[in-house]
Amino acid sequence: MEDFTYENLGICYWNGSIGPFNVGLVGTGSMLKVMLDIIYNETFREFLPEMRLAAISNADPAKKLPEDCETCPVYRDYAEMLAAHPEINLVIEITGEREISAGLRRTLPDSVALLDHRDIIFLCGLHDMAVVKGNYMASLDHQRTLIQSIIDEIREDIFLLDKSGNIQDLNRTVWQRAGVTRKELLGQPCWKAARLRDGSCFCNQLDPVCPFHKTLLSGKKEESMVTRVNGSGLLQYYRLYAYPIFDMRGNMSHIMVMHRDITERTRREKYQQQQDKFAIIGEISTYLAHEIRNPLYAVGGFANALLRSPKLDTQEREKVQIIVDETKRLDKLLTNMLNFVRPSHGPEGTVDIVAVCRDVAELMDVGYGRQGYNIEVRAGEHLPSVLGDADSLKQCLVNILKNSIEAMPEGGDITLDAAMDGGEVVLSIIDRGKGMNETELDRAFNPFYSTKDEGNGLGLPLIKKIVEEAGGSVTLASKPGKGTTVTLRLQPALDVDLAAKAAEADF
Repeated sequence: MEDFTYENLGICYWNGSIGPFNVGLVGTGSMLKVMLDIIYNETFREFLPEMRLAAISNADPAKKLPEDCETCPVYRDYAEMLAAHPEINLVIEITGEREISAGLRRTLPDSVALLDHRDIIFLCGLHDMAVVKGNYMASLDHQRTLIQSIIDEIREDIFLLDKSGNIQDLNRTVWQRAGVTRKELLGQPCWKAARLRDGSCFCNQLDPVCPFHKTLLSGKKEESMVTRVNGSGLLQYYRLYAYPIFDMRGNMSHIMVMHRDITERTRREKYQQQQDKFAIIGEISTYLAHEIRNPLYAVGGFANALLRSPKLDTQEREKVQIIVDETKRLDKLLTNMLNFVRPSHGPEGTVDIVAVCRDVAELMDVGYGRQGYNIEVRAGEHLPSVLGDADSLKQCLVNILKNSIEAMPEGGDITLDAAMDGGEVVLSIIDRGKGMNETELDRAFNPFYSTKDEGNGLGLPLIKKIVEEAGGSVTLASKPGKGTTVTLRLQPALDVDLAAKAAEADF
C-alpha cells in the first residue's frame, strides 16, 4: 500500500455538476437512520451530490419516524409516492423485500435511479467507515492539540527535520525567538531558525558537530555539547540531542533535534569543580610549604653565598645566578599558590572604587603611557563605595590591565567604566585587543591554565576569588579580533548605622 496522498485518490464520476437528487425512500427499516444521516449530515457533502428527502412510502405503522422526517410526506406504497412527486429522481428501497425491489425495477422510468437494499449494504458500510474516521480524526485533533500545547511550553528549542535538514515543524520557542511566524520557517534549513537566547544566530550552516548527522547515519539517538558566543561576547553552553522518527514500515523518515541551554548548569558544575580543585590545591600547598620551602630556602641561601664568592669565574657565576633566579621563581609560585588557597575573612571595609580606578590608571600610565596605551576612567555620578579591601581590588585591576596591555602589543585604548546597575556597582574593563576564542573563554578561570609562556594561570582565578569573597561576581566577554570585557559586579556599602537610627526614629 502506498503512502497517502490526495493524488492517490480515485477520480469519481461526480464532479459537482450532478444533482441535486430528490430522494424517495421506500421502507423504514433499520437502514433508515443511516440514510437520513447521509442525506442531512454535512460531513458527506464533500464526497456526495446534494440529496433532498422528498417523500417516504411503505412505512412500518408500528414504528415512529425519526424527527428528521416527521414533516416529510408519507405514502402507503411507492406507486402513490411517485405519482404525487414526479420530481423524485432517486428511489432508495430499504424494505429488504425482493418483491418490492423487483416491482420498482419494472416500473421506474430510466430518468429515476434505483438503489435497492442490497446496494445500501455497501453504502451503510461506507457510512460507518466515515463515522469511525470522523471519531478518529476528532480524537487525533485533540491529541495533536494537546501534544502541540505541551511542546510549545517546553523551553528547549525543538525542530522536526526531514532527512535533508529542512524544517517540517518546530515549537513556539523557536519561531518567537527568531522573530517570524511558524509558517515562514517551514521548509527552511534548520540553521535559519536556530537562535541563541539573545536572538543572534546559533549557526550559519548545518553544523558538522550537530548530532543530526550521526543520527542520519546510525538511526539512533545521538547527542553532543557545543559552545557558542552570543552577540555580547558571552560564552554559552548547549547540549544538542537528535532522535530518529520512523514511519509505519520502520524506515527513518524524520529527525527531531532539540537544543538545551545548559549554561547555568555548567556554571554550577564548574564552580563545584573549582571548589574541589581548591581543596586539592590547598592540601598540596600545605605539603609544599612544609616539605619544599625549607630545602628551597637552603638551596637559595647557599646559591646566594656562592654568588658572593670571589673564587667563581664568569661562567660559574652565571650558572649560580640561574640557580638563584629559579629558586626565587619557585618561591614566588609557591607564595601565589598559598595566597590563592588561603581562606579570607570576606570584605574588610569599604572602598571608593572610582578613586581606586583612577589610582590604578595613573600608576599604569606611568609605565605604559609612552608606549601608546591610553587608559581612561569613566564613572557615573554619586557612585557608592563598595565592600572589599582596597589593596586587593587594586591588585585585581592591575592584573586585568596587564592582560589587556599584553593583548594589544601595538598599543591602544583601555576603558574602565563604572556605573550602578540593579543595586550593584558594575565596573567594566574594556580593551580592543586580540580577544579570546571559545576554548580560552571556557578555561579562563581554571587555576593553572594560561596562554602565556611564563604565566602561572592564577591571575583571573585569583581575581574571581577576591571579588566573590567580597560578595561580587566576575564575568568575561570576548571575541577574537574584537577585544575583551572583564565585568566586576561589586556590592555597594550600605549606611547601616544611619538606617538603624532612622528605623528607631520611626518608633
